[in-house]
Parts: sequence; structure tokens; C-alpha cells
Amino acid sequence: MKQWTKHDARSSQTVEADQFNEQHKSFRSQMTGLDRAQYPENCVVPGNLVGNAAHKVWVFAPWDTGVANALGEQTALRSAAADTRGDQWMAGTYINHTSGWVTVFETTLAPFKGGNLMVEWAGNSAIQQFFHWTTNARWAPPVRSHPNDKYMALRILVNGVVLTERLGPAKPIDHFIVSGAQQLPSGPVTLTCQMNPTGAGPDDAVVDDSGSENHLMQAHLFSNRVVAIGRWR
Repeated sequence: MKQWTKHDARSSQTVEADQFNEQHKSFRSQMTGLDRAQYPENCVVPGNLVGNAAHKVWVFAPWDTGVANALGEQTALRSAAADTRGDQWMAGTYINHTSGWVTVFETTLAPFKGGNLMVEWAGNSAIQQFFHWTTNARWAPPVRSHPNDKYMALRILVNGVVLTERLGPAKPIDHFIVSGAQQLPSGPVTLTCQMNPTGAGPDDAVVDDSGSENHLMQAHLFSNRVVAIGRWR
């Protein structure tokens, strides 16, 4: 139940800052609704709680971007079928992406009553690693070869603000999990997942040499799923 604050009597009616702070902390829970500690005993039981009274879970497994036959895949960067090699995905290429963050999935989480939001994004990535070394980098001294690192940066945003960010996977085929949590006020929450593949290096092949000049894959995401859990009191 309610825990009352205590103050020592002072002479000359001196006011202390802590007098307000302690009382404010005591009543803060009542400003946004009663804390469970202030409820009568056995008031909150499963039998008298409506759905989502204490928490809500959103599951997108696999996620759906609205593109046919591409469940769980990123479709924001998607090469045309006529430009895609038969042994590669319709994916991001050095033609349709040069640099910068790309939104690959976005949704609205509602109702969100205010409290803690935990988000987990898991999936698989494919990255072009055939030209991992280069010889013509402008900054490089005249030696045999230089690293031309390739990776897939990943981040999760909540209402347009970065929740968590990773340098991301750096293997030709890799698995990843990105997660984060934050306290948020009540109201609909916009959840955004973004990727940022490494751009082409000075020696990277952009198209193949088969004569058809198919666009070589830069990066792709597949088998993606997202879980969000909102917890409130």
C-alpha cells in the first residue's frame, strides 16, 4: 500500500529541495495510475484482467513485405529478374544501391500502453565477398593487396530513433540476431528495421562477364523474423 514520506521538523520554516523530491516520487505512480503495490490484496488476478492488460507480444515470423513469393526476404533492394544471375537472389546490387541505410521492414505496434518494449530481429544474410581484397584503393601504399572489408550493418529504430545498431554479419552466408529494449510512453510505436551493405570497392566487379552483364549481388537478407514484447503495469 501507500508508503508515506517522512520529514524532520525544522526551525524558521526552512524549505528543503528534498521535501518536494521525496513527495513527488511517492505520488508519481498515482499520476499515471496506481502501482500494483497500492492495489488491495488479490485485486489483480488473471480472472479479472482483459487481454493485453499487462503485456502484448507481436510476432512477424517470417515478415511479410507484400511481395509475392518473398516471405522473410528484404525486398527494398530487388534486382529485376532479367538482370539477375540464375544462381543469385533478386537482391541488392551495386547498381540499385550505392550507400546509406535502407528500410527493409516497418510496422506499427498498437496498442502500446507505455512501459518497456523489447525487440528482437533475427535472420540470415548473404554478402558479396569475392572481392574481399583490392589493389587500387586511393589511400593504399603500393603493396600487393589491401583489405576491402564487406559487411552488413543492421539497426532497429523505434519512432525514428535508433534503438540498437550492429556492424553486422561479414561472411558470405551468415546468421544474425539484433535485440534491444527501451522505456517508451503510451501510444502507437513505429518499428523500423534497416540494413546498410558495404559499397563497392575500386576493384569490385559490378556485372558478370558472361556477355549478358547480369548485375552481381551485393547483399541480401532472407528468413527474417521479428518479435516485439511490450510490458506495462
